[in-house]
Amino acid sequence: MNRPPQSGQNQATENAGGDWMALMGDANRLSDTKLLQIYRLLDQVGDKPEVSSVFAALRPRLANLRPPRRQTACRLFFRPVEDLLDDQENYSRRLGRISRSTLTPCWRALKDRIPTALQQQVQQAVSRIDPNDGELLANLCDPLWQTGAEILGWVLAECDANLKQKVTLFGRDDDVIRQLEVIKEIVSIAAPVEKLKSTLPPRPIATLSESHLETLRKVLLDMGREDMRQTMPLVRVLSSRMQRPGDLLRLLGDLRLGGPPQEKEVMTREMSGYIVSNLLRQTSGLVSDSLVPRQAELDGLANVAERLADGLGSIHDMVQGMRDKELSGKMQTARGEVAQFVLKNVCDKVSTAAIDAVFPSDGQAADIDTIKKAEQQMLALRRAARMAGALGIQKEVSNRITDIRRRLEQQTNAALRKTPRNRDGTLSPEGARHMFNSLRLVEIVAGSEEAARLYKEWHRQYW
Repeated sequence: MNRPPQSGQNQATENAGGDWMALMGDANRLSDTKLLQIYRLLDQVGDKPEVSSVFAALRPRLANLRPPRRQTACRLFFRPVEDLLDDQENYSRRLGRISRSTLTPCWRALKDRIPTALQQQVQQAVSRIDPNDGELLANLCDPLWQTGAEILGWVLAECDANLKQKVTLFGRDDDVIRQLEVIKEIVSIAAPVEKLKSTLPPRPIATLSESHLETLRKVLLDMGREDMRQTMPLVRVLSSRMQRPGDLLRLLGDLRLGGPPQEKEVMTREMSGYIVSNLLRQTSGLVSDSLVPRQAELDGLANVAERLADGLGSIHDMVQGMRDKELSGKMQTARGEVAQFVLKNVCDKVSTAAIDAVFPSDGQAADIDTIKKAEQQMLALRRAARMAGALGIQKEVSNRITDIRRRLEQQTNAALRKTPRNRDGTLSPEGARHMFNSLRLVEIVAGSEEAARLYKEWHRQYW
């Protein structure tokens, strides 16, 4: 059977997709203005598979620019699961996550089954409100979510009963069906999920105030009063938004939810496994050069390491108490990945060259930018020292700090000996600047006591 010719519109879309793909060869070289222009063009095309990879290339930049997005019915429907989405190349099976590539066939299966009038009504209503008003948006979208979740349940039941239907809609991969079930579970409780998200701090949530905790307790109690397993989809979403997901598990353990006590233990074990596996997903291959941009700033790399180390620390005691060898093994693997990341991408990037630059060969004091760069490196090394105990790399980090401190002492002593002195033999202003620049760096990386010791020593020798 011959394939029917494509319409002019479809052909134009494919050509445009090809042009955009070529243009996205290096998304980082585009100006913000040009990138936003391309984004708006892509957004008008809509959910087309031929441009999905272009969106993936743009996504890191768009996350920072945060341009306004058209609130289509498709985008509104999947809003509750956004925290569980991974790009196709980063998606890992059996972790309770969702590949972005699954959204297109899912919406294709739902679009014609959800009444068009309902889709248009919700879109129009949402377009007239402040998109940051999470509670109002949840109320307006709830009919779409409830209807869509129910229809998705019917579609999954049809696929279970009819293999041909399943293959036609979603292919043969059973993991896609599992992802669709996760979507259905979360969209079924989308309104309380979105309302709760709107009252909590933006992701990643570092800490929760007492008022936030009280709101969270109330929602979890209402949802799990009869069956604690009803809280699982919500906990999965929230744990993906938290820097310390173990805090959420502890809160869950303190609540009196419906069901036998042993059920709570099973659920806690399952959620601990989910959180550890999710952290392991983020740490897997973390030390690969391909995953760390060469131009990445030290403070950004330290942020990544701190977030992952903090997440592991939040569940460490709980996992140890379970005495689950498999879970403990995963924890150790994740801990080792983060430790190697810190050593390779933080400690090893703190260079003696940055220290040497603080002492120009002409004997003059370094400029402010050079000092700031050296301070940034010392701050990154100090942050590595704070993580070292939890990651089991105290010796390696301590040795690196000692090397840097000794280099600072050597360069400072050399500079102070070479710097011309005042006529009365006292230290010149240039020498004083050298000394205080060095003391500032020593204080950052080795602490105020070490800085005070060196000040006394240098003052005695050179002042």
